Amino acid sequence: MGENVVKLFWEYIHNADFDSLNELISDDASIWLPNTKEVFKGKRKYIEFNKKYPDRWYVDLEKLYVCGETVISVAKIFNSENTASFYVTSFFKVNNNLIEEIVEYWGDNGEPPKWRLHEKLSERY
Repeated sequence: MGENVVKLFWEYIHNADFDSLNELISDDASIWLPNTKEVFKGKRKYIEFNKKYPDRWYVDLEKLYVCGETVISVAKIFNSENTASFYVTSFFKVNNNLIEEIVEYWGDNGEPPKWRLHEKLSERY
């Protein structure tokens, strides 16, 4: 069941339907962003953060894993012009069909360092 909650979460984010997140997130949820050392205490602040975030963003949900009460997702997030994109690995704690906690790790989606390509240590795909 937690898997369906997380799929719906990403669908709402993709559609910028942030008010609908109210039905998925518990009132006192904590959403952690370790990359920026932030925590959003309560769904109201997290939803407001999403509403105010600059630009329009879309989601390609690439992977979803269920591990007990934890659902792990990997998603590519990209802007409306497709000029910027990121990968986010998210750990959702779901209880009674409500998200109680999210921990999100964000990473840039960009070019590899030239030295690795030059030394043929990696290949572009």
